[in-house]
Amino acid sequence: MSKFVEDKGYNEDQLKVLSLLKGDEEVCLMAAPSFVVDFDYDSFVPLMKGLGFEYTTELTFGAKIVNQEYHRYIHENKDNQEKFICSVCPACVELVKAKYPEMEKYLLPFDSPMSAMAKVIDKNWPNQKNVFLAPCFAKKREAKKYPNLIHATITFSELKDIVSKEKPTPLKGSHLFDRFYNDYTKIYPLAGGLSATLHSKDILTKEEMVAKDGVKNLQKLFDKHSDKKFYDILFCNGGCIGGPGVASNKPIFVKRKRILSYRKGAKTEKIGKRKGLDKYTEGLDFSTEF
Repeated sequence: MSKFVEDKGYNEDQLKVLSLLKGDEEVCLMAAPSFVVDFDYDSFVPLMKGLGFEYTTELTFGAKIVNQEYHRYIHENKDNQEKFICSVCPACVELVKAKYPEMEKYLLPFDSPMSAMAKVIDKNWPNQKNVFLAPCFAKKREAKKYPNLIHATITFSELKDIVSKEKPTPLKGSHLFDRFYNDYTKIYPLAGGLSATLHSKDILTKEEMVAKDGVKNLQKLFDKHSDKKFYDILFCNGGCIGGPGVASNKPIFVKRKRILSYRKGAKTEKIGKRKGLDKYTEGLDFSTEF
């Protein structure tokens, strides 16, 4: 691998990631599941390992954890709480806090898939550095709240730039992610993906739920003080596939198709031994405050 130097035009976050890869400690890449909008799934893991990452995983397992926490919390509080607002998107959290402070109390008090996944990895693969691959810049701000768990964050665009300049040789072997796997929540980055995977049948009716994406649509929703009980909200148009850190300028429907195709194909694959959530998450606390 070529020497990492600043004169290649790298920004501070890119240099931080490359510095970690040059170091003596193992580095894990945590990829947001929307990565397939910009990268080919079959070549992604070999390419990342060629770049220097010891482990590669994605946030689908973290999303499953969040869903379980949401489901339990709503079940326990649905009779005495007026609304439940999803808090997986940091930009949405900031929007609620800044423009609708009276609704802040309804934000679900749990980690995002990113921070939940970081806790799982830290527990199961200790003594390593974690890099998060994000579709937006809001996740960079969120990651700074967890300096001991997430040591660097770069966007899809920034990683594509690194690959283009460093030209790593893909490491021969499996294209599958390292453990911590869940195929069902691969649609999480799509608008409505969370509510579609929540298994909400026994806690909420369809009429009580609303899924909205795009800041203008969110403002319209909150300005009208919707009478919905559950709010599945994402700041960017189309969801995370429309994030500003995404390199692809293809239409949203094309990006959405890539996610759905990825999920369909992933259902046929097996990654490691599936020991169940409890084995990976025992002793971890996924609650948070806003």
